[in-house]
Amino acid sequence: MDYTFLGVQAVIRTYLNDGFRRRLHEVLAESPAEQSVADKRIFYKRYTGLLLEALPHFEMGFWDYVPRPQEAEQEFDKWCSEIEGSIATEKEEVGTEIDEVSRLDSRKEFIITTMLFLLQRGGNADAMIAERADIPEEQCNTRTTYGHLISSIPMMSFASVRADAVYLVPGSDEDGISLDELQSGGWEYLTLLS
Repeated sequence: MDYTFLGVQAVIRTYLNDGFRRRLHEVLAESPAEQSVADKRIFYKRYTGLLLEALPHFEMGFWDYVPRPQEAEQEFDKWCSEIEGSIATEKEEVGTEIDEVSRLDSRKEFIITTMLFLLQRGGNADAMIAERADIPEEQCNTRTTYGHLISSIPMMSFASVRADAVYLVPGSDEDGISLDELQSGGWEYLTLLS
């Protein structure tokens, strides 16, 4: 079977006392590891609803729709392995070299969320995303476009989604990433949003 790929990553300015990080973490923690199609719709409605609420605070981002089947699976696997390889996913890793998102200073202004999807090529989800991702180049890096793409996710037919993944960096609801850390390397591909 052939697939296409959608990836959406956003850097969100947040503040420690606003409860936003905690609410994102709660949605992730409350979702079962094994989800039915109905469970996925509920999860993504909740998660994207919080993201849309924070849309005015989106500072940077990157998104990509890859319609070429020969590249889609590789792109999904690459994103997943790079993100998982650079963050602590087990409590024993926190504070080790594995956790590359090191805390360079005490300003914890940003969080990064990433949503990845491997879609059945030609399926309902792919057809809808292909249409909604057909955006003029000059509009690709706007908060409006990110809102448009993020609001598309809970509308997908999850029966035609082969795989999906959601990441939230850093992995605790008390932590964040500083601007210095974002500028220190590894995040060069991110674009400022207007």
